[in-house]
Amino acid sequence: MDNVIRFYNEGFFGYAPEKDFYLFSFWHFLPIILMIAAIVLIAVFKDKLKNYKHEDKIRYIFAFVMMMVEMSYFWRILYVGDSWYENKDLLTMLPLQICQWGLIVCIFTMMTKSRTLFGINFFLTLLFATVAVAYPMVISQTGPRYYRYYQFWLEHTMPIIGTFYMMFVHGFKPQYKHLYYTFFVLAPLTVAALIANSTIENADYLYLNTEVPFLPESMFIRVPILVGVVVILFHLMYFGFKFIDKKITEKDKNPSA
Repeated sequence: MDNVIRFYNEGFFGYAPEKDFYLFSFWHFLPIILMIAAIVLIAVFKDKLKNYKHEDKIRYIFAFVMMMVEMSYFWRILYVGDSWYENKDLLTMLPLQICQWGLIVCIFTMMTKSRTLFGINFFLTLLFATVAVAYPMVISQTGPRYYRYYQFWLEHTMPIIGTFYMMFVHGFKPQYKHLYYTFFVLAPLTVAALIANSTIENADYLYLNTEVPFLPESMFIRVPILVGVVVILFHLMYFGFKFIDKKITEKDKNPSA
């Protein structure tokens, strides 16, 4: 029994005793390269995927795997805790993080083919999951010898891949109104995170309590600043997509140009 407990706490499902994952290393770039390769393959074979008679099963399986990846995070916390918070209190692990909700929305997008959910997922996932992938500091103690490494990368890259899948295979496109819908999702999530952070010890939902040199500690100032930054980034994403989509459309209409 002791060996089983040690396997969970100190082995594959546990944590390294010290820093085990390094930014911009091979093990940082490898999953990003694999994600990009998957997106490229989807773009290349989009027509075959769209016309495949069991295409719906591809989406369902993809969605199911995402759900299991997310649930396994909480199952693991239940047994070994989370050294990032240095405790095993599941109250600090409530589903109040943006990437979690991006994954949840992506699951339902792929199952229902809802264009509204796709639009919300477009902004949530392609902004926040991309930031997490570029700067994955939460796995500093879990490199490739640990389950959390693989869970993290699947949790954050699969919604990105799923978003591009719906764009390439089914031709889904974000609309400007989806930007507002996304804020309708973020607003109650932010309120819930603020309440949880102020009432639960060690909670840091939406990373609002994380020390950032250029942000004030006061939530009355910090939150409006972050909201303003997100508004700007969402607009850059939307108009950037519209610009690229317009260029691709023009090229399709005039292939000799």
